[in-house]
Amino acid sequence: MWVKNVHKDFYDKLLEINPNLILSEIKLAAFLRLNLSSKEISSITGQSLESIKMGRYRLRKKLGIKDTENMVSLLLNL
Repeated sequence: MWVKNVHKDFYDKLLEINPNLILSEIKLAAFLRLNLSSKEISSITGQSLESIKMGRYRLRKKLGIKDTENMVSLLLNL
């Protein structure tokens, strides 16, 4: 994946937090790290906006990110 070439440690750090992430969750995290909106991600992946929102919710839970925390900021700091 192209993000891996630019952010080599990103995937390693992401999987340190939760090694049970599935490929779609890892891809979503990469898109979020690029600061793309749910609508933009939906357009790129061909998934519905609701699917992206549900994916964000599941990723947030798997990474242990509270509702009050900014998930994009956390991913940018990995």
